[in-house]
Amino acid sequence: MDSPDLTDAQIEALIGTRHEPTGIEFPPAGLQPYHDWLIRTLYRLAESSAGALRVDRSAVNTTSVGVASGRASIGGVALILPATTLELANHNNATAYLWLRDNAGQAEVAAGNAAAGWPADAHIKLAEVALDGGQITSIVDRRFETVFRV
Repeated sequence: MDSPDLTDAQIEALIGTRHEPTGIEFPPAGLQPYHDWLIRTLYRLAESSAGALRVDRSAVNTTSVGVASGRASIGGVALILPATTLELANHNNATAYLWLRDNAGQAEVAAGNAAAGWPADAHIKLAEVALDGGQITSIVDRRFETVFRV
């Protein structure tokens, strides 16, 4: 999809505001120093890229993850997941698999031990979270295996 070029008046109207979906600030011309603004902007772009249902470390503690809000469809049922936090301490010194499932029409994030594998029922893979010594050591995003599949 091509976005139209902005006119000078449209650019002027954007200065000092933020792009609604991403939160990126539109700076004035000649901003100095621009480096901090640039890093903040790149960070916001990276964080907003494919953000739905993303799994990341939580500030709650060293063994919990946050799952970003998002929408999905499983078996023809449209599901909406609000942002949620999941405690994974019982998977310490192992790898936890996280997935989204339909629980009687409600979106639910579930976790299981990697040794047991992914569930047999319909689900959307979210992530593999490795824990060691009471903290998360890695998170592998598995959402795209659901999106980009045959």
